[in-house]
Amino acid sequence: MLPIENRAPRYYQIFQDIYNKIDEGDFKNGDQLPSEAELCKAYNVSRGTLREGLKLLFQYGLLVREQGRGTFVTVHKIGQDVNQLMGFTSLMQSHNKKASGKILETHTKLPNPIVKQLMQLDDNEEVVRIIRLRYGDDKPLIIERSYFTERLFKPLQEYDLEKESIYELLYKHTNQRLGKAKQSIEAAVATPTEAELFNINVGAPLLLMTRLIMLRDGTPFEYSKDIYRADKLKFTIETKPYEESSNNILLELVNFQ
Repeated sequence: MLPIENRAPRYYQIFQDIYNKIDEGDFKNGDQLPSEAELCKAYNVSRGTLREGLKLLFQYGLLVREQGRGTFVTVHKIGQDVNQLMGFTSLMQSHNKKASGKILETHTKLPNPIVKQLMQLDDNEEVVRIIRLRYGDDKPLIIERSYFTERLFKPLQEYDLEKESIYELLYKHTNQRLGKAKQSIEAAVATPTEAELFNINVGAPLLLMTRLIMLRDGTPFEYSKDIYRADKLKFTIETKPYEESSNNILLELVNFQ
């Protein structure tokens, strides 16, 4: 496959060669790499050396490993402006992909002190806690862990929340629209439960988005801590000069095959 000639470490030469093949289009988005045994034979290296080179490609976000299937190239991206507060269902629909979900937990309860303060709730005011696993084209992408103000959410509870968009139901049945949101994004790793739900390895990289969504009148509606698959989605920040309008944060889907 490759005459390795330079003096860089062997693993780095493997990284460079596969990187160049992806960059030049020899390996395209969705292509499956040869097996480790085949790559070791082609590069004439040990399995440990090969894995060091592949590790760099995983860190660059150019490869993804799918359990039971193999290792695939992932370079294709679909963008969405997160500042528009587009829900997951709308995101999938905008790219002609099927959105679906599975409710893992739902119940009404008194909030903990942090949620109570953030959502500006009275002492005896309850929240509806919902945990949903969201799918795009039948691929598990997001674990949503949300708290909704019970008095605002109550009219929506009779609907099938595995198929319906909560934000669309909110507008349709209460005439309320979403306003602004405060959100933060940080790195996370898969717990055993998350790994099982996503069908990925324990410790695999994930993205954690924490956000508080308000209605247009400023009333808090939802507080959530959502887990995103880092091998399928990523956030891109488009910066502008300080004196111009605020920056845009883009959410992109990757590795849809």
